[in-house]
Amino acid sequence: TTCEMPFLLKYLNTGRVPMYSYTFCKFWISFSYSLNTAILFLNSHLSVERYLLIFHQGFLNSHKILVHYVPMIVLTLTSFIYSPALVIFAPCNEAFDDAAPVCGGSCYQLLPGIGTFDLVFTIFIPLSFIISFNCILVIRVMKQKRRMLQKSIWKKNLGMLIQLLLISMLHVTGWMPVVIVILIVMTNNNPPIIVVELQASWVLLNIVYIAVITNPLVCMFAIPEIKEKMFSFLNSIHIRQQQISPIINTQTHKSSIKKN
Repeated sequence: TTCEMPFLLKYLNTGRVPMYSYTFCKFWISFSYSLNTAILFLNSHLSVERYLLIFHQGFLNSHKILVHYVPMIVLTLTSFIYSPALVIFAPCNEAFDDAAPVCGGSCYQLLPGIGTFDLVFTIFIPLSFIISFNCILVIRVMKQKRRMLQKSIWKKNLGMLIQLLLISMLHVTGWMPVVIVILIVMTNNNPPIIVVELQASWVLLNIVYIAVITNPLVCMFAIPEIKEKMFSFLNSIHIRQQQISPIINTQTHKSSIKKN
């Protein structure tokens, strides 16, 4: 999602869609929707795969191409084919707004059939997978804690569980306000004005960016290998500064003696 953030930053700076045109709006909407869909799809796959990694590692290792790489490729391609296809071939008349983020979105979202299917397919189903598999994973890990302690794999599995939960919580937290507002609008003939305004505002839309921006930080502290390399890098910088400091002090002292 950060790939299309320059467009959003330009919009927030000027209050207008940059390079506003019918073609650019189609591109921006397609690109933004594809990225958001891919993120949710891949995170739902991550939840399933992490479950297999903890409880069925042998099966995952013996079918790594089929279970790991194929779903990732298929889900990514699906995202970048499905979303642009809907936007480009939308069976409705687009009315883009140069004062709204992402040009106000595509008109197909307002169609009862296609719009509802799109919400269920691209948001509700992936979030349901993420929440369900995380809950199942937590319950199974806690139930089998004693057996894992006996086999000395508790610490490793706990680390993977925390990593998955943090990443998943970020995305669920980012998308849940959007889902709640959409459900209120869909299930009410006359939704509250504040809900309608919130749905149209850029604030609600860009809560999703919180998960995207903070995701690298979560990975950095949740994955032991990255955390160790980061602390090692910071420690090497500190040691280098300590080595350089005495040299600078010595040179300063010598120059002061010569002046005297």
